[in-house]
Amino acid sequence: MDFGDLALRLDTLDEGLQAQESWAVCQDGSLQHRATGILIGEGGLRDGGNQIEVDQTNLLGRGAGGVVCRAVHKPTGMPLAVKVVRVEDKAKRDQLINEIHTLFRITKSHFLIELYDAYVHKETGCVHVALEYMDMGSLADLKRRVETVPEGMLALILMQILEGLKTLHLNNVLHRDIKLGNILVNSRGAVKVTDFGISKNLEDSQTVCDTFVGTAPYMSPERVLGEDYGFAADIWSLGLCVYEMACGVYPYGTVSSFPVLFDHLCHKPEPRLSPGKYSKELCSFVVAQLQRRPELRASAIQLQASDFILGNLPKVTEGALIRWLAQAMEKD
Repeated sequence: MDFGDLALRLDTLDEGLQAQESWAVCQDGSLQHRATGILIGEGGLRDGGNQIEVDQTNLLGRGAGGVVCRAVHKPTGMPLAVKVVRVEDKAKRDQLINEIHTLFRITKSHFLIELYDAYVHKETGCVHVALEYMDMGSLADLKRRVETVPEGMLALILMQILEGLKTLHLNNVLHRDIKLGNILVNSRGAVKVTDFGISKNLEDSQTVCDTFVGTAPYMSPERVLGEDYGFAADIWSLGLCVYEMACGVYPYGTVSSFPVLFDHLCHKPEPRLSPGKYSKELCSFVVAQLQRRPELRASAIQLQASDFILGNLPKVTEGALIRWLAQAMEKD
């Protein structure tokens, strides 16, 4: 499908930009990011030209950085999810450009949320980021409706998540915030990784990073300890998601404080599924991810080739997943 003007604008720096700022405002009111050359203006999805219609009463989500609203691209009727971000705060600006830059530079994948465009609303000054709309929400939404995910369905869901993670890691991108709320699903059975605001591009000369960012309950032990970390940190976070979807509860229960979380991650045994209740393949799959020592964790590619994934894929069809998701999302 040809989306016409739905394309991120990449222009050269204007002479009027302030060189000392990572973001600068051009004379036409657009925002320019010096390091990447990304220009976010009124072009693209033009608000004044009625290219897009945002229903700000239909909120899909809300976070510290802004809100996500339902929208439609008028020329095609295609539904969109538009993230509306106020950019007065430097941290929010940095996360915004990081997400846009990550989605723009990495290899296109059916298992990562698709970016269509970004533009500045001429009246509010907010940046609107137009993303692919996933009509069934996140795996966190799914978990609120079903107690557990059957192993066959879980394998098909995880195969897609792992494909997304594999694409990120092969492009030297560390997500750093893998959790149920950052994995989206739609009524066609597609599962996609989203929210790249704190992702990190690890160049060939840099295989680890040390910044303490992300959602604390899903952080790996090495991150909580303040040690260098790499792609294995995403694998640990995914392992916690797998555990949660399989048995319906977060493995560490209610974490009342960071010291309690620190004790669980660094001193208590790693979470394990009961072999009597779950298949040995699923139990081994979780073990391969929830290893305290990062070098012992499997990679996304290795996990795709696990007995749990390969053994279950022939047993479940995409149609079965679509039907199961539809039934699950109908529950109150």
